[in-house]
Amino acid sequence: MYFAFMDDSSRKRKDVPRQDLGALHAYGAAIFPQESLQPYREELAQLRQELRVPSGTEFKWSPDGGPLHKKWSELHTARVRMLEAAAALGVRACVVICAPELMPEWYSESQLKREMLEYLYERVTYTLGEDKGILIADQPGGGRPDETRWLADALALDTDGTQYVKPADKQILLPIITTRSDHVDHLQLADLVTAATTALVAGATSADRYKNLIYKLLVKNYRDYAGGAGLKFIPSATYNSRALMNLVYWVFGEDAYVLPDTASSVGTVLPHTGWIFASSSGLDAPSPDGTQQ
Repeated sequence: MYFAFMDDSSRKRKDVPRQDLGALHAYGAAIFPQESLQPYREELAQLRQELRVPSGTEFKWSPDGGPLHKKWSELHTARVRMLEAAAALGVRACVVICAPELMPEWYSESQLKREMLEYLYERVTYTLGEDKGILIADQPGGGRPDETRWLADALALDTDGTQYVKPADKQILLPIITTRSDHVDHLQLADLVTAATTALVAGATSADRYKNLIYKLLVKNYRDYAGGAGLKFIPSATYNSRALMNLVYWVFGEDAYVLPDTASSVGTVLPHTGWIFASSSGLDAPSPDGTQQ
């Protein structure tokens, strides 16, 4: 039995150093074996003691307040320890990253978020294999209409499935459950993984020190590639010149992109000249990232 914990992350255009990429939005999940749930809680309880912060302190990539707000040294320690503990306990991660400014103008924000949720649902399902799981998400942000729409989209995944995950075959046993991340340590890991991966794709130098730890957690296909398995991009259609798959080459050094349902093939060699970021990482110009955390 597995428990997948989901959160989202966003970066405004001004916080994305990679040229021609624009703002980013991401959904990510940290997938825990059942037997790892309690040990991870114990690891974070010990970490709070060592950092001398209150027992209820919420660990986030970028806390808006609280005892770790702008405490960069303590935050770095917490991030590393959380990622290392997750890897040691067999946690795996999936992240779906969208660059809305590269999508057709007729795509609405709600349509994009629904598509991202479907992609993440599919990747969590692929990761489960023959096992069963439950998907738990941080409470959606925004106002009541946004939350209502998000919950409707989540419920539709349970009742209707997706193009590749049919209701009769689904491995996720219940509709997506929501709760507050400050109550659940495992959701705080989902926040960290999703935000750090988004920062890496954005080209934020502050995330470079976590690249190897993040890559270790990302789900791989049988050829040991994260692209298409643990890391999904939008736009990603192979016929779309704005498809972002070359970024898995620039960010993580992968030399091919292989989708889960075509994992028996050789995939597409990277960087691919038919997609953007074929000849450049987009980071040739001075980075506007500065001290962005």
